[in-house]
Amino acid sequence: MFNKKYVVTSLGVLPLLFACGTKTPSIDPTAYPITPADRVRVEVPDACRIAYQNVIPRVAVIDFANNTTFDLAKVIQSQAAGTTTRKEVHGGVWGVTAGPAGIGVGHVGASASRTDWRRQAQTVSRDVNAKLGESIAEAVVSELSNIGGMRIFTRRDLQKVLQEQKFQMSGLVDPNTAVQIGRLAGVKYIVTGAVNNINLKWVEIGEGAKRGLSQNLGLLGTALAVGASTQEGWNLTVDIVVKVIDTETGEVVLTKTVSGREVLGKTPTFNFDSIIGGAKKAAQEALEDIRPDLSKLFPLRGYIIQLRTAPDKKSRYALINVGSKNGVKEGQEFFVIDFQAIQDPITGKTTCDQIKLPVTLVVSTQIQPDKAWTVVKGEKNQIMRVKLGQVVERKPLEGGSGLNKLF
Repeated sequence: MFNKKYVVTSLGVLPLLFACGTKTPSIDPTAYPITPADRVRVEVPDACRIAYQNVIPRVAVIDFANNTTFDLAKVIQSQAAGTTTRKEVHGGVWGVTAGPAGIGVGHVGASASRTDWRRQAQTVSRDVNAKLGESIAEAVVSELSNIGGMRIFTRRDLQKVLQEQKFQMSGLVDPNTAVQIGRLAGVKYIVTGAVNNINLKWVEIGEGAKRGLSQNLGLLGTALAVGASTQEGWNLTVDIVVKVIDTETGEVVLTKTVSGREVLGKTPTFNFDSIIGGAKKAAQEALEDIRPDLSKLFPLRGYIIQLRTAPDKKSRYALINVGSKNGVKEGQEFFVIDFQAIQDPITGKTTCDQIKLPVTLVVSTQIQPDKAWTVVKGEKNQIMRVKLGQVVERKPLEGGSGLNKLF
C-alpha cells in the first residue's frame, strides 16, 4: 500500500510515494493455549444457514473486442546492401513507418522514406495477427486467478459448448451471445469488454529541467531526475473497458474503463511486434486498477475453525478454512461476520441480518493451501466476541501500486 504526496518542480507536480500499511505478522500459533473461550461456537439462526453454503461463483472470461486499428497487418521488410526500410500497415488504415531517416506515426504512406536501392535486394512479407482481444482475456484470467474465490472458465473450457451449439468463437464478443453461452455452460458471470484505444506519444524532458531538479532538491531531486529519465521516449497507452455480465438476468453488474502505460524507449525504429508487445504489457498494468472492484464483487468467504488466546486476553489468533489455493496471501485482511435473525413486525417474515464485528483478521505468514492463521486485531473486549464458526470475508483488495504506475 502506498500513500501519495506531491512536490512542485519546474516539471510540474510530481508524485512521491511512500510505503505504508499493515506489516505481515509472523506468529507461532502454538504459543497461545486453547482456552474455554476459544471453544465457544457461534449459534447460527435457521434464516442465516444459507450463508454457510460455500457457493463459489462460476465465472467465464471471453475474448475482448479489439476496437483499435491494431489487428491484422501485413509486415514488409526489405534489405539491400546494409540499408533497411520497414513498413507496417495496421488494419489498412493506421501506419508506422521506420527507417534510416527516423520514424513517423500516422496514415500509411505519410512518412515512407525514399531509398536508393542497390543490387541483391531481399524482401520478406509476413501476415501478423495482434490477437489483442485474446491477450487481454488471458490477462483477465490471470488477474482473477490471483484474486481467488471463484471457479474460472476460459475460452478453451467453453469451446466444447460452442461446438455443440454451433456457435463461432468470434460471436462471443457480442454480449447477447455471451450470455447465451454462459447459461448453456452453467456459468453465473461473463467477464468481457473491449480494447478501445492505443496511443503512441513521444515524451522528452529537457536536460535543463532535470538539472534544476538536482540543484534545487538535492538527493531527492536527483532521484526525481533519474525517474523522469525513465519516462522519456515513446510512451504507449492503452484504454480498456471491462464488463461483468450476470447471465441469469443479462444485467451488466460492473463496468469500468482502465488505462495502462508502457515506455517503449528512445529507439528511433521499432516494429509492429514491439508495439503490440508494449500494448499487452500496458493492458496488464491497466487491469490491476479493477482488482478492488472484482474482489468486492466476488468476495472470498470462509469461517473460523480454531481460536487461541493469550493469557492476558489482549491478543488472539484465528485459523480460517481458506488458504493459498483460494488466493489468500500474507497481509490480507478479513472481516468477521456475526448473524442475527430479524422478524418483520408487519409481514412476520424472518430474514438474516449480517453484522461486521469491529475487528480485523490479518493473515500471518502461516499459510497452508486450505487454511491460514490470522491475528485478531481490535479492542480487548471486541476480539473476545470472535467465536468458532463465524463467517469471515476478505476485504476488497488494493489495485496496482503507485510505484508500478510511475515506473
